[in-house]
Amino acid sequence: MKKRFYRNVTTEAGSAGHRVLLDGRAVRSPAKRECSLPSEHLASAIAAEWDSQQDEIDLTTMPLFSLAVTVIDRVTPQRADLVAEMIAYGGNDLLCYRADDDELAGRQASQWQPWLEWSDTILGAPLEVASGIMPVTQPVTSLARFDAVLGQHDDWELGVLHRSVALGGSLVLGLAFLRGEIDQRKLFETAFLDELWQVERWGSDFEAEDRRGFIQGELDDVARFLSLLAGVR
Repeated sequence: MKKRFYRNVTTEAGSAGHRVLLDGRAVRSPAKRECSLPSEHLASAIAAEWDSQQDEIDLTTMPLFSLAVTVIDRVTPQRADLVAEMIAYGGNDLLCYRADDDELAGRQASQWQPWLEWSDTILGAPLEVASGIMPVTQPVTSLARFDAVLGQHDDWELGVLHRSVALGGSLVLGLAFLRGEIDQRKLFETAFLDELWQVERWGSDFEAEDRRGFIQGELDDVARFLSLLAGVR
């Protein structure tokens, strides 16, 4: 860990956005890019993360800053690659795969089918459903529609989407979350339906519980980041 090298943390508004200043000098990303943030609330929250550091800087306690620099260093310069990656998630969306077990398949249908219908009616991207583990080929027109939908979101929103899709494994759920149709708790419960069903039947272990708790915490951070982007504290 790097020792704290600054005393005062402030924010400053400029033509390019809002900046966090450490003793009057702008914070930069790991790639040495200046961190210009799109909202005052987000800048203030990230400034609070820097101000809360003690003798040593612990980046694991700065989730908002970490997500911001991911957008700056990765999403913006590699946007096309990340869009392609998320379309690939849509082409293999977990909501499209139903279990052979009748009880689990019934639960999947009741909780997953409404979101596939949402994808069809709201996004204009219908998806095919399959049973078992054999892959299903999704309509080319639906994948093209996902491409168009992703193009409607700026780099900051795309960063939120990428993190939520990576955590949950579903582009459809990620887009619903980004658009305020589902909160992070429901996203987790829906994306991890299979695993939670197994826990009901067979129980769990500490390692699995810790992993699920970590993912829930990450989703909480992403949800807070999204609200700060929108100017909500």
